[in-house]
Amino acid sequence: MRSNKIKKLTTLAMFLSLATLLNYVESLVPLFVSFPGVKLGLANTVNLIVLYYYGRKEYFSIGILRVLLVGVMFNGLFSNSFLLSLSGFLLSSIMVIAFSFIKKISIYTLSTVSAIFHCLGQILCAMIIIEKGMILYLPIILLSSIISSVFIAIISSLVIKKLNRI
Repeated sequence: MRSNKIKKLTTLAMFLSLATLLNYVESLVPLFVSFPGVKLGLANTVNLIVLYYYGRKEYFSIGILRVLLVGVMFNGLFSNSFLLSLSGFLLSSIMVIAFSFIKKISIYTLSTVSAIFHCLGQILCAMIIIEKGMILYLPIILLSSIISSVFIAIISSLVIKKLNRI
């Protein structure tokens, strides 16, 4: 019994490390998009995999720890970047967890829900801490996020299929 808990904790720690690493690596790779804040969201593949294999509590735990770790290591805990990430994560997680109760919901739907509500959370936070005009940025960031969410869902789905074979 104790061995299973240690194995689970170790695996989740590796997922957290991978998500943090993907987040960092992604920040080093410039996208050929001229809009600030537009990213693929590769770390979200890890979150979706954790949700699939472990459940809602672990999904939220790994996600919030990743946001905190990245905030501490790269942005500063009270920077605008951290606050935007945190607000996006919190709103998207609430919605993903709510949608995950629907039977047979696809990973594509969950990824898209996550992307949409992450954007909404970030824009709402930006409107509070930066300026109200940030709402004008919503269509651009929403479109790019929805496109990215499909890519993230494809990667997550492929990884899950490979892991199921192992």
